[in-house]
Amino acid sequence: MIQFTSRVDKIAADFQNQILQGNLRPGERLPAERSLCTVFGVGRTTVREALKSLVVRGLVIRKGRGVIVADPENISPPTTDLADLAVQVSIRQLYEVRKLIEVRMAGWAAQRATAEDIDAIRRSVEPANPNRTFHDALAQAAHNPALLQIYESGRKLFFRLPFFWKLFDEAEVKALRTRRHELARRWHEHILNAIAQHDAAEAEGAMFQHLDIMEKDLLGRLRQTDKPVSQDVSAHPMLAEFGIEKQTVAPHGPR
Repeated sequence: MIQFTSRVDKIAADFQNQILQGNLRPGERLPAERSLCTVFGVGRTTVREALKSLVVRGLVIRKGRGVIVADPENISPPTTDLADLAVQVSIRQLYEVRKLIEVRMAGWAAQRATAEDIDAIRRSVEPANPNRTFHDALAQAAHNPALLQIYESGRKLFFRLPFFWKLFDEAEVKALRTRRHELARRWHEHILNAIAQHDAAEAEGAMFQHLDIMEKDLLGRLRQTDKPVSQDVSAHPMLAEFGIEKQTVAPHGPR
């Protein structure tokens, strides 16, 4: 997942530099996806994710089946360096923002999702898919372009937080990620069922619980590393199923 995202970022950064330096001019059409796959040595999904990132930033626009460089006057001003911001935020702050955005997003998805949207969400919860694809599918199903742009701009901060994993021993990372992936997937199935029934209240409640549990699980794991975090980690039936006991984190770390 990290390698995939890094390739996406590299392709998007290459095009951004070419556009901002004037090597690619407004109105100029980018090469076809197939050509870009050959040039960068990646698959079509990676190319599409990179182009989507450029569209969100306002650097390019889609025209028919092609992608052209945007007019400089329409290009969004430079945004916050999310990688730098990620180093400054705490887990609690991150999840506060995710709850603010994604709980309501789940409710809108329950109200507005089409049959095609629900099929896409259902495919996203398959075990082989990264958890991020579920949240991406919900953002699309909310059918709110403004919300989608905000979500897209924050996705790197939400889902790429490698500095958290550095707090764990290298041998623990793979097992921990696998366990968290399965825990998240079960919550995703619960949220999917609410959306399929167009039950907005249930979808919002399940999304809040999902994010809250994932936050507490991560904080509980960090407590075991003797890192100074401040949060109460309460028991929950789904956490218990994964062998996580109720535990309290002292304000200044474990004693």
